[in-house]
Amino acid sequence: MAKQVSGLSFKEMMKELDQKKYSPVYTLCGDEPYFTDKICDRIESEVLTEAEKGFNQAIYYGKDIDTLSIISAAKRFPMMAERQVVIIKEAQNLKNLDILNPYLESPMKSTVLVFLFRGNNQLKKTNTYKLLTRYAVFESEKIQEHKVTEWIEDYLKHKGYKTDHAGLQLIAESCGTDLGTIENELSKIFLNMGDRKSITLADIERFIGISKEYSVFELQNVIARHDVKKIAKIIGFFAADTKNNSIIMVVSVLNTFFTKVYMAIPHLGKQDNELASIIGGSPFFMKDFRQAAKHYSPAKLEYVLHSLNTIDLRSKGIMTNTGDENLYKELLFSIV
Repeated sequence: MAKQVSGLSFKEMMKELDQKKYSPVYTLCGDEPYFTDKICDRIESEVLTEAEKGFNQAIYYGKDIDTLSIISAAKRFPMMAERQVVIIKEAQNLKNLDILNPYLESPMKSTVLVFLFRGNNQLKKTNTYKLLTRYAVFESEKIQEHKVTEWIEDYLKHKGYKTDHAGLQLIAESCGTDLGTIENELSKIFLNMGDRKSITLADIERFIGISKEYSVFELQNVIARHDVKKIAKIIGFFAADTKNNSIIMVVSVLNTFFTKVYMAIPHLGKQDNELASIIGGSPFFMKDFRQAAKHYSPAKLEYVLHSLNTIDLRSKGIMTNTGDENLYKELLFSIV
């Protein structure tokens, strides 16, 4: 779920931060932002005290800063503090990375310089990457779908909670594979559990909202039936209240759903248990994928998945975002 290219694993790196052992340069990259964001957040919030941050912490974005300016910022001396922190988010947008090379040969010991990349393909092709591997480099792999329930179980255990297999499966089916979304949804359950530590199916349905008429879980059901009127009604509800209906979460769940439908089509003649082992998930939900396969051809599914990817990029600001309400309209158009 999370691995290191060089240096420390995720748990070991977090332990190093617990012990306040800091590298002069961090490179956080990979396809799963959950783990890299966790490390970056720790550095951003804990290396300096609140009093020190005003003069000694700077956060930039790759599209807004050039490499020469990064070097200039990194070479500054801290003011009334032992060190300074310079964080470059969305570092994949940086140009001319090789300009950083002389600094990386001998970085300032009083500076903690952090590069947060989305993905790593571009980075690994550069000579700069070889220099970065002298320091703390962490690559976070996208979690495989069949590993999601295992991750949820470990996360619940870490937080002191538990649920049964059906509960794990229901959380995974309703939240998709985005770990940040899963964490946010689980936090809703934790807030309402009181002193109880055993999470029931009723808790999941109630606090994540799966059983509500207007939920992403119900949206999957009506998509499977190709109930166009109900699809439009639910998506319209989401679009009218984007604050409480994250399009990022909705797109993540639907991407998982349509991907499974696509995977299921060549295997529809198999029993539910066999089909579940191929596409992932519980045999209980296989009827939905079989039903959806009647209404969506492979070509249509490819179109929908492409549209979902584009909407996801726009919702995250990687491509032009026309507003979540308009993105929901695009979502409705692509599905029906």
